[in-house]
Amino acid sequence: MSNNNPLVSVIIVTYNRINVLKNCLEAIKNQTFSKDLYEVIVVDDGSTDGTK
Repeated sequence: MSNNNPLVSVIIVTYNRINVLKNCLEAIKNQTFSKDLYEVIVVDDGSTDGTK
C-alpha cells in the first residue's frame, strides 16, 4: 500500500506581508525537492494588505 502523506510540511504564518509571502512561495516553487513529497500550508491572521 502506498502512503500519500507528504514527507515535509512547510507552514507559513503571515500577517500583512504580501511581498514576503510571494517571495517565500516563489522560492518554495523553485526548489528541487520533489513536489510529491511536501505540502505548503499558509496561515493568514486576517491580513488587510491583499494577502490571500
